[in-house]
Amino acid sequence: MKQELAKKLELEDERRKRKERRAALRERHRLASLKDLILKEIVAVANLEEYTTKMRIYDIRDPNASNDGIIVVGGFVGELIITMTCLLDYILASP
Repeated sequence: MKQELAKKLELEDERRKRKERRAALRERHRLASLKDLILKEIVAVANLEEYTTKMRIYDIRDPNASNDGIIVVGGFVGELIITMTCLLDYILASP
C-alpha cells in the first residue's frame, strides 16, 4: 500500500517536472522568436551614423523629432525598459 502511494507520488512529481520543463522550453522559444523579430524588424533597418556634436537629441515622446539627430528613450519608459531587462537577465541567469 505504501509502495503504491510512493510510486503514485513519484509519477505525479515526474509529470509536474516534465510539464514545467516543457513550459520553460516554450517560453525560451517564444523569447528567442521575439528577439529575432526585433533584430530583423527594428535593428536591421535602423540608420547607423557616427555621432557628432552637431546632432540633435530628442526624447522618444517628442512630437517634433526628425531624422536629423538621435532619438533616445528616457524618463519613465527608459527606467521601465531597464528594469524589465534586468529582471529578464536575473531570471535567465538563475535556473
